[in-house]
Amino acid sequence: MALSVGQNYGSSRTVLVNNQQVDLQNLKELRDLPEKHRAGREEEIRSGAEFLQQFPRFPASRACADLPWAILFLLTLLALLLFVATSMGELNSQAAAHSSRHLQTTSYGYVVDDAPGGSESGTYPGSQPMQHTFAADGNMHISESEGRHLAASICLACVAGAVGGLVSAALWIMAAKACASPVVYFSLYAIPALLMVGGLLALLGGSIHAGIMLCLLGGLMIVLTMCCWARYIPFTIEIVQMVATAFSERSEMVVISAIGGFVGPLWITLVILGYLAYYIKRTGGMSAEPSDGDSGAIYFFFFVLLWGSGVIGNVSHMAYCGVFSRWYFEEDEAPLLKSLHVATVTSFGSICFGTMMVAAINTVEAVVRGIRHAAQEDGNIVGCVIALIMEAIISCIGDLMEYFNQWVYAMCALRGGSFCDSARGTCTLISCTGMKAIIGDVLIDRVVGFGLLLATVAGGGLAALAGLLTATDTGGSMSRGDVIACSLAVGLVSAAISGGGVMLIMGSGTKAILMCWAEDPDRLHQQHGFEALHTELNNKAREWK
Repeated sequence: MALSVGQNYGSSRTVLVNNQQVDLQNLKELRDLPEKHRAGREEEIRSGAEFLQQFPRFPASRACADLPWAILFLLTLLALLLFVATSMGELNSQAAAHSSRHLQTTSYGYVVDDAPGGSESGTYPGSQPMQHTFAADGNMHISESEGRHLAASICLACVAGAVGGLVSAALWIMAAKACASPVVYFSLYAIPALLMVGGLLALLGGSIHAGIMLCLLGGLMIVLTMCCWARYIPFTIEIVQMVATAFSERSEMVVISAIGGFVGPLWITLVILGYLAYYIKRTGGMSAEPSDGDSGAIYFFFFVLLWGSGVIGNVSHMAYCGVFSRWYFEEDEAPLLKSLHVATVTSFGSICFGTMMVAAINTVEAVVRGIRHAAQEDGNIVGCVIALIMEAIISCIGDLMEYFNQWVYAMCALRGGSFCDSARGTCTLISCTGMKAIIGDVLIDRVVGFGLLLATVAGGGLAALAGLLTATDTGGSMSRGDVIACSLAVGLVSAAISGGGVMLIMGSGTKAILMCWAEDPDRLHQQHGFEALHTELNNKAREWK
């Protein structure tokens, strides 16, 4: 058992962590607290210790935790599906009414025939003459065959971008296993270097202010990396190599990324259709201007969008954590299926509850941001400043909660239990094992961010290539360049979603393995051979305690 409370519970001031007695009176976190808050924090640590006693690692059976929140989310999903399904007739009629008017002409020296459906010839600046078909109202038409060809090109670009992003991100993680040091250094210095190169190009192009800002930003990031973060780089290299090694042995978890990359866009599409259906019912058509009374509905659908998207991402995160935890403790029987079962069934309610809190905070932040914009438009300086301060505070609270929730989900994957109990157990484990010093020294997010950037660029490039190969210049309303641009835009989005799902593995693996190390440190070097990393982790933990 990772942690247990002293025998005289209630009077004992010690807890047993990794077979070592930890005196709560000498615990750094409690010593740093004011006296009036110390007793409450000590009670929370004891409560977390009780949770860790009662819930063993990887129990044979788990009860569904936080079930009411899972039911609430599923009811929200069902209501949204029913609302969209019953509104499809209105959505289709509105789409048909606007299908011939979705591209507006621009005046670049064109001559338009007066007759309806007249033909127009002209040239864009720097392009070849093209033939276009216009209605009498001056709106550009896309023929049925051209529409089918455009839809096929966009679908192909979406698939190409998703595949390109997924494969590129997976290759980036595999490269981290083969040469972790170059990957980490490249991740830390490449983006500042690109910013400075972009600034120099802007200066050469005559954009003085933009060029100076980019150069200053890139230079500041390099200085911060060299002066503030350089001492964390060797430790980060060891962490990256450990996570990449575990991924290479459990590479089947890419399936989770593929599923998340497919379900995520579906949720976004569903929420957008739901809002459009509401808007049409509210205003009687898509051409009507939104009113001030629609802001509540906008924020509601924004909350639903964040909640569902967060649930999908956190299901993937918890499943990843389950796979990594089973790798650490050598639970080799169907690790992927068991981890997915925990994330989508027994701990799904915990995910819904934690994600709902973060989504609610982010929605409140959006409301305050809207108030700030309104005050700015009205010239209300005092209101603008107050709203800006509130927005910053709420944003910090949301970011902190979202970050802490990632560790709680790792605990849920390991032991189960409710969200609140898992949160107490996580706090106890982190406080009593010196994990706070370890968490602050890892620069894994920089590696993840640069890997996501590479995956997005690679997927977007593959999608643009697909658009180039399928685009034809038929003299219709959309040129070959327009098709390629649409393919690139769709490919970048799909690559960011699929690549982000894969790069999430790095962050999830780091949290899961560090959580497992806190429970059983010796396995890291005895079973997996990471002697140097084990020593470094122990040294950092002792410094904190």
